[in-house]
Amino acid sequence: MGCKSIDPSLRVKTVTIQPQSQEIRFEEVFSKAKALNLSGEELPLSVYRVIPLDEGFLILDGKKQQVGFINSEGDFKTVISSVGESPGEFLEIWDLKINPQNNKIFILDRKVRKLLIFSDSFGFETEIPIKKEYASSLLSFSVLSGNEILFQTSGSSGYKFMRYDISSKNFEFKVPIDQEFEGLGFGSDRSMSVLNDQVSVIYPLSNKIERYDRFLSRKEDLFVDFQGFSITESELKQVAYDQNRMFDLIQNDRNKKTHSFGIVELDRYYVISYYLGSFRNGDFLKSIVEKSTGHTKTYNTIKIGDVEVDLLLMGNGKGDELIFSLNPEKLERMSDSQIHALSKKLKISIDKNSPLLLFCTLK
Repeated sequence: MGCKSIDPSLRVKTVTIQPQSQEIRFEEVFSKAKALNLSGEELPLSVYRVIPLDEGFLILDGKKQQVGFINSEGDFKTVISSVGESPGEFLEIWDLKINPQNNKIFILDRKVRKLLIFSDSFGFETEIPIKKEYASSLLSFSVLSGNEILFQTSGSSGYKFMRYDISSKNFEFKVPIDQEFEGLGFGSDRSMSVLNDQVSVIYPLSNKIERYDRFLSRKEDLFVDFQGFSITESELKQVAYDQNRMFDLIQNDRNKKTHSFGIVELDRYYVISYYLGSFRNGDFLKSIVEKSTGHTKTYNTIKIGDVEVDLLLMGNGKGDELIFSLNPEKLERMSDSQIHALSKKLKISIDKNSPLLLFCTLK
């Protein structure tokens, strides 16, 4: 890399991951867990994001397009549900974030091309219009140091980032997209992670985590070697900026490739999610990377006691805590004996009809 690490705990330049579809036991990965059943008169249909807020959590319901709040006991109430196209309203919540300085809530709606800002008491304050030609390329965003909003783009704008200064109300594109990714316009709303104003991104066809400081100076790359399943430079050249060729490459279950990455950075770990093979018939895998050693653990399902569960990553808390929901479709298909065994193991009475969150701390 040729430069000093901006993260003293990151001591490796390359990590090697064997992307195998496998089941691992809960206690191999996590040191502790707290389960929380959601309760209330009107529960979310589809939990998509969970974000810590004060003594509780914000919940994004991806189906109802609503934001809810739960306290530490799991009591749920809807707090933002202004669906429409008028000021203060939205049609589709693409991304949801909190300003850590003042707990204001930011909602990105790419459909009506604006960023809405709500107070910490959930009242609408203002909105920021986004030009039509920019909106569709935005993947996710984060609030930096309380006065800047950083958007990651899919690269169709020619740049990796778009930055908005709240005080000057100016947008600015930053960091040109790598040549091999030009014109592809493809990405995930979970491919950027910000920790202590340090930015990590991974692009859908890439084999490295790019690390930037808050001024978007590129500090280092962490290369990820998926053995024979990584997309090679020659394969990228054959894509030749063509979306159809790109999808032919990744939607291939005979010559499987890793792609469509998501990333969460924690104090001691990276958590990388990705597909191996096609979206439909391939494997959706998760790899936990220890920063200091480069050691990795990869899985697609986790076993709690004798019950196999599908944990969907919804967000993260402090330190090395990850927030999951149990896949509601698989929860619904569990037998009574499985529900009983899982309830006993998690020390909670599980209701199939209520969303279940797990707050798990990595070892």
